[in-house]
Amino acid sequence: MTRRHEAVQSALDEIRRLRETLGPSEELLEAVGPVLTGLAVQEELFDADAFAVDAGALMTIYELSVDIDGRLGLYASAGMPGKQQPPHDHRTWSVIAGVRGAEHNQYFERTDDGRDPEQGRLEPRGERTLRRGDANGMMGDGFHTIRVLDEGPAMHLHLYGYPLDRLAGRVYFDGVEGGVERPFMGRPDLRTAEVTARELAAMRDDGEELAVLDTRDVAIHSIGHVPESCPVPASELEWRLAGLLPRRAVRIVVIGEDDSAAHRAAHVVRRQGFTNAAVLTGGVEAWAEAGYDVHDGIHTMSKAFGEHVAHLRDTPLISADELRSRREQGQAVALVDCRPEPEFEALHVPGAVNAPGTELLARVLGMDLEPGTPIAVSCAGRTRSIIGAQTLIDAGVDAPVLALENGTMGWKLAGEELDEGADDAAAPPSPSALRDAAARTRRLADTHGVPVIGEADLAGWRSDHSRTTYVFDVSTPAEYAAGHRPGFASAPGGQLIQELTARTAVPSARIVVADSDGVQSLLTAYWLRLMGREAYALPDANRGRWLEAGSDATTEPARPAKPYERTVDALQAMRDYIEWELDLLDRVDAASFGLD
Repeated sequence: MTRRHEAVQSALDEIRRLRETLGPSEELLEAVGPVLTGLAVQEELFDADAFAVDAGALMTIYELSVDIDGRLGLYASAGMPGKQQPPHDHRTWSVIAGVRGAEHNQYFERTDDGRDPEQGRLEPRGERTLRRGDANGMMGDGFHTIRVLDEGPAMHLHLYGYPLDRLAGRVYFDGVEGGVERPFMGRPDLRTAEVTARELAAMRDDGEELAVLDTRDVAIHSIGHVPESCPVPASELEWRLAGLLPRRAVRIVVIGEDDSAAHRAAHVVRRQGFTNAAVLTGGVEAWAEAGYDVHDGIHTMSKAFGEHVAHLRDTPLISADELRSRREQGQAVALVDCRPEPEFEALHVPGAVNAPGTELLARVLGMDLEPGTPIAVSCAGRTRSIIGAQTLIDAGVDAPVLALENGTMGWKLAGEELDEGADDAAAPPSPSALRDAAARTRRLADTHGVPVIGEADLAGWRSDHSRTTYVFDVSTPAEYAAGHRPGFASAPGGQLIQELTARTAVPSARIVVADSDGVQSLLTAYWLRLMGREAYALPDANRGRWLEAGSDATTEPARPAKPYERTVDALQAMRDYIEWELDLLDRVDAASFGLD
């Protein structure tokens, strides 16, 4: 894929240079021919399986590259013997070059004035059979026919001065002498090169960057998906792609609900400037049939990671029954909910205070607790409470720390009621608590080798077009809205850990996390590296700089429905969900992460 992408872009760069020098002209056609032929003779780049003719069809057109400015479109036309097109025009200059097989062209000039669409006249101006190494061009007012000869399946590259789906007004005639003028190919069905499940599996292990975009609805994605695929529904592609894919040349494999949906989504991807794209033939079903692992659920890798942390670090847990019992006996337990404020507001365990994500450490250190008071960390289910509790433990908080087993779901399943609203929020950390948190975090980062980068590193990586670098501001949403560095997407640290595959489509990319307080970036990078990601911290990145204000939604992932309906079916679904999370421990190897 990448060699094809690079060869295509190299040829188009030269063709653009020629176009700017010669303009649309016969001289341009003569000059472009050898360039397009040089691309076409690299037949291995245009494998017949990747560019197959649809079953039952005689021709399938694959879009290779379209300029964002709409001034060039390059296509691979695959045809079977018997494929033919009547005399038609292009309305723009064009060049065709042979990859394999034989395509016979007859060329015509329209000799009427075009005023009567019922009386078009054509006169022949030659013919030519285009095989491998041959090329021929035609200006926009010319007409030609196409017929694939009985020499086997054919593949030809077709270059147009404008993309095919923008060439309104093309016409054809039924006969080679002319006749009634008719509209030609008003909305062409443009496809994308395909890869098999086996090829995708090989790509995941070949060391080159890869983004697998699952463009199905999130609910369907949750039923079964390719591991580490990024859920980005087709309806969200246009506004999320730039944030999910900072490097436009990255390899992309698109998955759809069916092959047609995948090709439609891939078309959107290409039109956003991401031309190194392919479609997974047969989708997730083909992946499973080939014997490869399929994950179900949402944020699977993050949840699996949480289970491994709990197992390997022996994170202390407290059940809903035990928490209730301690409360009934008058024993003090500080319950802290580490989810974002909107989730906390929706429903939470009574008595919990809200301290989202990587704010948790500083806020807990700022709480006025009696020495030795146990601290229980809660979330919706398990993952964030485990990570939150282990963060406090790893940072050396001097109190018993536990994770509330199964969070709000576990509390509801134990027969207890949940509260709503945002009245119970931990106070913002005092300066002394923030200094304490920063010192603890630096010690933790130093002990575990979390790399801290400088501005020169950041500048070099952001200008490096050979690798993807994500830049996130992991401050709170309010802090981000108040001021953030241009180009940094908002991803509060705890949510970035929880939603990693939904926010970073390229698993092998560099991830730079910045903050305003010197704490949240280090904690986030600490956990991301334990998850096996190449993460770097940029602490205090927003101090003393010009900052943009406002919120950001370019990488915000789609969210599943809230699992809090008070029905028997929903409670059973919660129980099944908890059992599924525990089963992850058996299904995802710890070697997937950076855990020892």
